[in-house]
Amino acid sequence: MQFTFFGTSDTGRHRKHNEDWYLCNPKERLFLVADGIGGQASGEIASKEAIKSIEEFVIRSRSEDLTWPMPYRQGLSLEQNRLLAATTLANHRIHGLANQNPAMKGMGTTLVGFIIEGDRLALVNVGDSRLYRIRDGQIEQLTQDHSLVAEQERMGLLSKEEAWRHPQKHILTSALGSGPIENIRIDISLVEILEKDLYLICSDGLNDMIGDKEILTTANVFENKSLKKIGLSLIQQANLAGGRDNITVILLSF
Repeated sequence: MQFTFFGTSDTGRHRKHNEDWYLCNPKERLFLVADGIGGQASGEIASKEAIKSIEEFVIRSRSEDLTWPMPYRQGLSLEQNRLLAATTLANHRIHGLANQNPAMKGMGTTLVGFIIEGDRLALVNVGDSRLYRIRDGQIEQLTQDHSLVAEQERMGLLSKEEAWRHPQKHILTSALGSGPIENIRIDISLVEILEKDLYLICSDGLNDMIGDKEILTTANVFENKSLKKIGLSLIQQANLAGGRDNITVILLSF
């Protein structure tokens, strides 16, 4: 299925460094966003290493006969297995770097994105960066946030509005590099693509500042559906709303 895409990242209005990292690789049909945690330069290192490690494995696993870090899972598609293996290796790399360097102790990163697999998307998600789908004038979050507040919302203890405004919503329950792989929650799923679908991958610097309704309105306001105009407008709105964090967006239209 044919697609167009646009990606960009902004430091925001309060941060000195951009700890987000993103990848748009149309040749490999791989699109990812990572939001580093750990402070100083460590967060940037973690997000960059995650993206680099995953892209490297995806490319090499398609062109070379190399050993995968885990057995093939029959219940998953080929690209889902590839993403899971690549994410496992990325976690090992980041966790290893943190253990080797005391200055990097505690660093980690979120990860969200997908590989296009025919007329489906193989999704991966760790942490609280998000993937949205806009279809038939409706917006839907396709990933679940791995955070304490999000878990409370799913349990019915908080409303969506209460969760969005909660002061502790950034406490993560899972992040790449934060421990051995058996302690990391990695969500892998598969969704069908329909013609005219629009997908948004973003770090929480966007959805912390503007809500789902604002995102949907912005996506619909441009008649020619220019992904660059939509992306830059989303960044601008997040900054106008406070810009408290780095803001990264990737948009794909099929």
